[in-house]
This record gives sequence, structure tokens and C-alpha cells, in this order.
Amino acid sequence: MSVIVQADFARKAKELTPSLHHKTILPQRMVDIASDGAAYQGFRVVDIEKAQLPLTLRSGECVILDFGAHNVGYLHFSVNHFGAVKITDAPVMLSFSFGEFPLEIMASKENYHGTLGSGWLQNETKSMVFTPYTGALERRYAFRYLKIERVDTASFPIAIDNLYVDGVSSVSMEEVPLFHIPDKALEQIYKMSLCTLKECSQEVFEDGPKRDRRLWLGDLRLQALSDYVSFKNTALVKRCLYLFAAYRRSDGFVAPCVFPDSPPYIDAKGWHLSDYSLFFSSCLYDYMLYQKDLSLVEELYDTAFLQVQLVMKRMEADGTIKGSDVFIDWCEGLDKSVAFLGVYLYCLHHLRTITEVLGKDSAWIVAEIKEKERILLSYRNKDGFFVTKSGQLSWHSQIWSALSGCLSREENLLLLQKTKEENPKVHIHTPYMMHFYIEALYTMGAKDEAMDVIREFWGELSSAGYDCCPEIFNPENPMESPYNAPEINSTCHAWSCTPIYWIYRYYHEI
Repeated sequence: MSVIVQADFARKAKELTPSLHHKTILPQRMVDIASDGAAYQGFRVVDIEKAQLPLTLRSGECVILDFGAHNVGYLHFSVNHFGAVKITDAPVMLSFSFGEFPLEIMASKENYHGTLGSGWLQNETKSMVFTPYTGALERRYAFRYLKIERVDTASFPIAIDNLYVDGVSSVSMEEVPLFHIPDKALEQIYKMSLCTLKECSQEVFEDGPKRDRRLWLGDLRLQALSDYVSFKNTALVKRCLYLFAAYRRSDGFVAPCVFPDSPPYIDAKGWHLSDYSLFFSSCLYDYMLYQKDLSLVEELYDTAFLQVQLVMKRMEADGTIKGSDVFIDWCEGLDKSVAFLGVYLYCLHHLRTITEVLGKDSAWIVAEIKEKERILLSYRNKDGFFVTKSGQLSWHSQIWSALSGCLSREENLLLLQKTKEENPKVHIHTPYMMHFYIEALYTMGAKDEAMDVIREFWGELSSAGYDCCPEIFNPENPMESPYNAPEINSTCHAWSCTPIYWIYRYYHEI
């Protein structure tokens, strides 16, 4: 399968590549990580003393440094020998292990059996044939903790000095206008979410700086919403939208993700996610709403229009979709059919608004909305819940039905209340899906309840010790991982940062 390239969009995306801010970050403390069954994920950080350079290491010795907060950047250091004791007569080998959280440092690399490539584990061994040596590790890392181990067997000691991180981001925290958040729990969550967005704001809006480091369309939509009310890094939003429009699959679909550093930039033979393709319309709608800039919306309208047309052609008479993958949530066993129909209607409403603002004919969209609302309502049972053909009752189906526009505000509020009382077993598994639950509550007028959800869910994240917001969080199973290995999970993940958006709106609208 070839890639459709629109050179003009690719050129504009390249022109919008940001210059990165650089910040020197020093280690704060020397620590140990101890096993503790009562601690989150079974490990507890034990403070030893303030970090003092230089660090002296003999063969087999190691040290763990705490940088005090989550960082994204490049490690720089120098290594020297003690000439009066012993000159370097063999290469020095240092093993570096980076961790966003303690488990990542302590997990056995040899016993890794995750479904993602082990190359994403944040480990590196550096060999230095001669000392003095001054240099940096080539790979960019995302971490708070750093374990340095001397793995060669030479008898002489070495001194590690001038150790620092060159932290990088396309934004800085100083760019965010402060506002008063009287609720201390929400204030802490806001700061944690802001840090998450900042760390993911690189040359594109990365989904996570530790691992994939890709531009995902579903993540972009949530990052852009949060950015509009915080960093206002609008040029990066435009760059990302141009990238999705510039490189498309041969069937015309926008790819679910872009690899910004690896031609042909999208995985031409890889999967495609219909819900993510539809969200291209939502991204344009948000941009139009917050930036009042119709030129970009007009320019990319045809791409958004095409996504809806392509999905429409694949839909069956019962509203299900054939020959396509759908994401919705990391939730094993989830029947996504009703939820996807809700997503489809949600995005249709956004495309309709764009179409009418641009003065184009929206009659076909209005007709399509009416028809798909009729089909979605056919999945509603006598108790008022939306149930799939397989008989599954899930939070996802109720939330997306509420967001679809097929019910009145009063009916939606009742549906959400009944869902909370029923508490279906097929539950929300990611902060990404939690965002849409909050949106359903907030836009139906239950703003205080939406804040309660943020306090409960993101508050538990904060209590667990996270510096940023992770890609997945299950308080009942701290080892849960969609990749069968919690150490590969990303604990700074873009789709988790939207408390920024909701907390900002809450305090600026009340």
C-alpha cells in the first residue's frame, strides 16, 4: 500500500517545526529503591542524601539519582580516573537505567516479555576506552530516576562529574498565565497535567516522550484542547494537522499516527482506526472555535470531509462498520459497535458546524445525522440503557450515546446518573476515555460532578506518586498494562492531560 503525499501540506508542516527550549537540570538526591508490599507497585524510594558530584564508582558499584521531577532530555556527563591511584588501562563501561517511576528501574530487563519491542526499555551501556571523557548519550530519555552501574571489571576507581540533563520542550512552564484555583486537590492535578502536556510538547505533540514518541490523532485532539487554554502553542497544532493531511493511506484515510522522523512518515501497511480518522473533523472544529482562524479550516476541510465519506461507505445498515479497526479504549472484551456509532454522530455534528460556517451545503450531513440517530436509538433497551447486539452493557456505550446528540440534555443526565448507579462491569480503563465521561457530564450541565470525577481519578494518580499523568491507571490493579509488562507503560502520556482544559473552563465559566 502506497502513501498519498500532499507536498504543499508537508512543506507547511516542516516550516512550522518549532525551536526547542533547553534547560539544564541537575540531580537532586541520592536514593535507594526498596521492596515494600504496602507501597504503590511494591517499591518505595528511600532518601539517602543530597546528590554530590563527583560520584566515585568501582567495578560492580552503582548509584541511583533522583532528579526531583519528571524530565525529558539528554544526559551529559564526564568520566575521569584518579591518576595518583591508577591510570585507565582498560575501557570503562557504565550501564544507565532511566525510570519515570521506581518499578521501571527495578524490573529485570532479562525477564521482559512485553508485547512492545524491548528497545523501548530505557537502558543503555556506554563504553569509554580512554579517560578523561566528556560526552552525552545520543538517545533522548524521559525519566525522574537514573541508575548508574559500573559493569566493567577493571580494578581502578572512576569519578563521574559534570552530570546534568539538557531538558527539552517546545514550551516552558513560564509561558502559562496563572489563575487562582481555590481547591488544592484540583490545583495539584492541574499542575501535574500541565507538566504532562509540557513534556509531550516536542517537535510534534508526542503521545508519550518515553516510548512511542509519535503523533497520534486521538491524543492530538486532547492535547490541542488543553494547549488552547494553557501554553497556546498554536503553531504546533497547525503543524500536526498539516502532517496528518500531508501523509495519508492510499485509500484516503488519515493514518492514526505519524512517525515524524521516519519516512514515509506513516505505516502504509499498518492498521487504521476509524474513530481516530473521524476526529480529524473534531480537531478542525476545536481549532475554529478557539483560534477564530478559518483559513486553515478551509484548507483542510476536504481532508475532514473525506474521512466521514470513507467511514460512511464502510458502515452497515445497522450502524456497524466493516473492514476497519476502532479504538475507543484499552478495554479487553469491549463491544465497540454502539460506542463507535456515538463517535460517528459526535464528529458529524462537528463537521456540520464547520460546513455551515464555511457556507457549504450541509443537507447531506443533516440527513445522515437523522438516520444514524434513529439507528443508535434502536439499541436502547426498556431500562433506557444502550446495549449492543451482543447484549453487552458498557460505560463506553452510555457515554458515547450521551455525546452523540440523539437525546435531550435531561435524558442524557438521567442516563449518566443511571450508569453510575448501575456501574457496568465493562468499565473505563484509560484517562483518554475518562476525558469523554467528563465531557459528557460537563456539557450536560453537571459541572461539579465532572470536577468530582477529576478529583477522584486524577487525585488517585497524584496519591500514587506520579509526577505526570500515565497512559493507563487502574487503582485496583497497579500492574495493569495493555502490553503485558507494566515497566513499559508510559507514565507521562498526552491523552491524560485534559484536566488542564476542564479545570480552566470550570474556573473561568463560574
